[in-house]
Amino acid sequence: MNIEDAQLLLKCHAFTHDRTEHWKMENGFLGSLRPFRGELREGNFHEVMAALRTMSDELGRDQVNRELISSLWGIYHLARAWALEPEGMLRSNGLLSREQIETMETWLNLISYAVMILLENGGGEEAFHGYREYVRSRVLPLKEELEALLPGKIQDEEILGLYDQYRDHGGAAPSRLDEFEKKFGILLPEDFRAFYEQKDGSGYAFHILYPGEDAEEAAPFYLMSLAEMEDVKRYFCERDELLEEYYSPEEIAKLDRELKPYLFHRQWYPFASMAGGSLYLMLDLDPSEEGTYGQIISYIHDPDFVYYTADSFTSLLRESNRNLAQLEEIEY
Repeated sequence: MNIEDAQLLLKCHAFTHDRTEHWKMENGFLGSLRPFRGELREGNFHEVMAALRTMSDELGRDQVNRELISSLWGIYHLARAWALEPEGMLRSNGLLSREQIETMETWLNLISYAVMILLENGGGEEAFHGYREYVRSRVLPLKEELEALLPGKIQDEEILGLYDQYRDHGGAAPSRLDEFEKKFGILLPEDFRAFYEQKDGSGYAFHILYPGEDAEEAAPFYLMSLAEMEDVKRYFCERDELLEEYYSPEEIAKLDRELKPYLFHRQWYPFASMAGGSLYLMLDLDPSEEGTYGQIISYIHDPDFVYYTADSFTSLLRESNRNLAQLEEIEY
C-alpha cells in the first residue's frame, strides 16, 4: 500500500471520495453502517489501520493534508454519532447488539489514539501499541487452539517427529519482521506479524493449515519461514502477469471479485505451501476494490489459477482450526 492507495481508501471508508461507484463507498467503514446490514466488517477496521500505518510520516509533518484529517475525523465522528450515541440512528433503533457496540467503541478508540500519537510525532510503536495488543488478543487464542488440536491428530511416527520440531520452533523477532517489510517495501498485516512473532513457520512438510469449506477435502499446507518466503519470492510472483495473457474473457470472468486479474503479481506474498509446491497460500497486498488489504488468496497449479480464500490471516486460522478439529488424523 502506498500513500496514494492509503488516501483513496481513507476517503472511501469516510464516504467522501468523488468516485461514488467505488465498492467501498457503500461497503466501507461508514458506508456499511448506513444502511446497516447487521454486520460490523472487521476487515474495514484493519484496512483503516493499515492506511494509518502507511500515512504515519504524513501525519507527523508540520503541515498535514486537510483531506486526510477530514477523512479520519469523519470516520471517527460519524461512526460514534451513528453507532455509539444513545440517540444515534443505529442505537436508537436497536440495530446493534451490546457486543457490537463494545466492538465499535474499541475500534474508534484505537483509531483515535493512533491518530493523536502520530500527530504528536509520538512514533509508530506507541501509536499502534494498543492496536497490536488487540490483534494479538484475537490471533494468539487461535494459535493456542491449533496447538491443542495437533497432538491428537498425529498417529504416524514420522509426523510426530515433525511435530516435535515444530514445538521447538521459535518465532521471528520484531526486528526481523521489520527487515522483511523494508526489503520488499510492504506492510505485513498485523495478525500475520503477531503469529510469526510466536512461530516463524511450521517446518517443511508439517501441515498445520487446512483451509476450505469441507474438512475432508481441505488441502493441507505447511507454513514457510520468513527466509523461505524470501527464497520463494525470488522465482514465484516476482513479476506481474495478467490473466488475459493466458485466459479468455469468459475464463477470466470466473475470477473471484476480491482479486485483481493477475496470474502472478509482485504484491502477492506466498507464505504457505503443500509439500511439493503445487499449491500456495498468499498474502494479497493489492486487492481489488471489493477485496481487503492482507486478504488470503490461493494459487493452484494445473490448471494454474488464483482464488479468494479468506479475508484475513485470522479468518484463515479460524477456518483451518475448524477443519482440523473434524479430521481424524493428519495424513500425507
